[in-house]
Amino acid sequence: MSYSYSRFGNKYLKSEIEKTDDQYHEELKKMYSKSKCADCKQEYASWATLKRGVFICIDCAQILRADSSNKVKSCMGSYFWHPDEMEVMKQNNN
Repeated sequence: MSYSYSRFGNKYLKSEIEKTDDQYHEELKKMYSKSKCADCKQEYASWATLKRGVFICIDCAQILRADSSNKVKSCMGSYFWHPDEMEVMKQNNN
């Protein structure tokens, strides 16, 4: 069996994560398309910091990556998203 790990360290079956990939990215797109960067207020914020559960722009994402506790992640399809990560974003962006 192959596993995929969330930024929070939780383990999931990779086959299950692959099944939800398109759905999760669609949900994220709906959320971030209504958002501005939480830090600099730039219009296009398609990255997330899971530490705060908010969307940020690529410039702020690069800055926040220096601190690994921010758990920065792209929302545009280059990463698998996991149920625990989605829950954080949904709680903060409903």
